[in-house]
Amino acid sequence: MKYLMIIMVLALILVGGGVFFGLRVTDISNQIQELKTSYTTLQTSYNNLQSVYNTLDANYRTTLNNYNLLDANYNMLQSNFSSLQTDFQSLSADYDGLESDYDALESKHDKLSGEVTALKAENKKLEAENRDLQELLSEYENVPHSYYSTNVFKQYSNTWSDLSRFLTSEFRLPSDYEENVFDCSETSAYLEWALENAGFDAKIVVGPFPQDSTGAYHAWVIVNTTDYKVAVEATGLTSKQRSAYLSWGRVPGVVYGDDTLISGWENYYEGYDDTFRNIYIAIRDFGRLQEWNWWVGAFGFE
Repeated sequence: MKYLMIIMVLALILVGGGVFFGLRVTDISNQIQELKTSYTTLQTSYNNLQSVYNTLDANYRTTLNNYNLLDANYNMLQSNFSSLQTDFQSLSADYDGLESDYDALESKHDKLSGEVTALKAENKKLEAENRDLQELLSEYENVPHSYYSTNVFKQYSNTWSDLSRFLTSEFRLPSDYEENVFDCSETSAYLEWALENAGFDAKIVVGPFPQDSTGAYHAWVIVNTTDYKVAVEATGLTSKQRSAYLSWGRVPGVVYGDDTLISGWENYYEGYDDTFRNIYIAIRDFGRLQEWNWWVGAFGFE
């Protein structure tokens, strides 16, 4: 009985163990199948990963090559940059020097521009003066040749007595007074010419008319003899006036100091504004020949 019970227990155990084992086998088979499925999935994933890895590895190698190229280019650019930096520093120094030179040249340019402007103005002034001188030269060319060395008159000493003798005895005006033709300026020019040719120190003077206060301008002659300064009214030497002076027992044309016959006598000695040492200065300072050209159609020349 006891053994039977043992056998039955063992049988139950075996049956239960078989069932359990069967269940376990089934479970293991299922797990194996799941593992196979997982393995297949993993294998597929692995293959995919291997492909991705290979792609990444190829990309890495490409990137590495590119990096190496970029690094080489960078080194080359770095070298070029250093060289350019050196050139830049040199060019900067050159620029600073050129800028300084430019400032100096600009200053010189401004100075020269000012000088050019001044020279243009001076040149314009000189051109005007040259035109005036050309016109004056043309006027001078119309003065008779050897104007002060004609030998028309004999030589006198530059004294009051010889001047009196010359004006009283030898000198005559070539024509009577004629306004704007042979008036005070032409008669004075003729008298100065005659006196200089005869050896006297004579000058033409111009100023307000000494005998009135109208302000009209007049010309007469001053003779500086070795004795006196003598004023001579040239129009007083025309034929009618000359005769009047001689009738008074006077030297024709002479204005005496404290002259009782000529009002404003002192103005003949002190009242003139301009002194013309010769005909050329008279033409130059007065501006035209026409006032003095007594020789046109008159005695001695044309």
